[in-house]
Amino acid sequence: MSGHILSVVPLGEQEIAKISALAGGRDILCFKSGAEVSDEILAETEILFGNIAPARLAVCKDLKFIQLESAGYDNYIVPGVLADQTVVSNASGAYGIALAEHMIAGILAVQKRLYGYRAQQKDCVWAKLGTVTGLYGSNVLIIGAGDIGTETAKRLKAFGAHVTGLKRTVKGEMEGFDQVYAYDAMPWEEVLGKTDIVVISAPLNEGTKHLINKDTINMLKDGAIIVNGGRGPIIETEALCDALESGKLAAAVLDVTDPEPLPEDHRLWKIENAYITPHVAGGHSFHTTVEKLVELGVANLERYLKGEPIVNRVK
Repeated sequence: MSGHILSVVPLGEQEIAKISALAGGRDILCFKSGAEVSDEILAETEILFGNIAPARLAVCKDLKFIQLESAGYDNYIVPGVLADQTVVSNASGAYGIALAEHMIAGILAVQKRLYGYRAQQKDCVWAKLGTVTGLYGSNVLIIGAGDIGTETAKRLKAFGAHVTGLKRTVKGEMEGFDQVYAYDAMPWEEVLGKTDIVVISAPLNEGTKHLINKDTINMLKDGAIIVNGGRGPIIETEALCDALESGKLAAAVLDVTDPEPLPEDHRLWKIENAYITPHVAGGHSFHTTVEKLVELGVANLERYLKGEPIVNRVK
């Protein structure tokens, strides 16, 4: 008998029926979260749909395929986490709309001083806070011009921004971008020197870890905004804190941090021009994301069960 098909992603009856028709006698076990799954069940799992902490996967005896519910996958392909034969695919394509809207909302809230007016409201204060900035006419650099970066770029263009992208491999023109550079061809000082907003939507790897550091921040135009919806360690946190406190940066809009979760005593919490959300832009927060995630994941499970090539394979 083959092992279990385990899902910690919300599947409906229709999706379960699709998988059951191809399951070949495998049990299909559905849970609301990985926390509900015992080690005994994990040990007998052959196919996993969703994210369970990589450290827990050591008990898996015959895990052959993981369809992640996240676009990020760096923690799952670290040597020693999974057996060599385990196939891993990510959920790239499911999060573009949600992340783009979240990051742009954060930018606009900062630019239009909405956080300040909200604070005034609590004290019943009716007073102008001064001039504002906007997306129209701004120069935006998007680090990571994949699905999330492209969805963000398209929306920024609609606001009238000039959008530059940074991507591992560049193949022709890309919708929403005025220009796209490969990492090894990026003229950093030239681009950063005129950048008003940096948006990070890249995966974490050796090339992107601490890509935003003291040196690259110093290259930025004074008063720039940094937005991170990718991975926390892409930014060197202490350098970011220094730049926010000194006024070099106008603000940071962060849905991810390093470390994460952010410890209660971390200095970043106390910096007034840092705006932090607890990694909620993706996940199951937005119904459109869940719909896309389930559609993509179920299609990939079907491909695996039929022996067809997997989409978004990262290992």
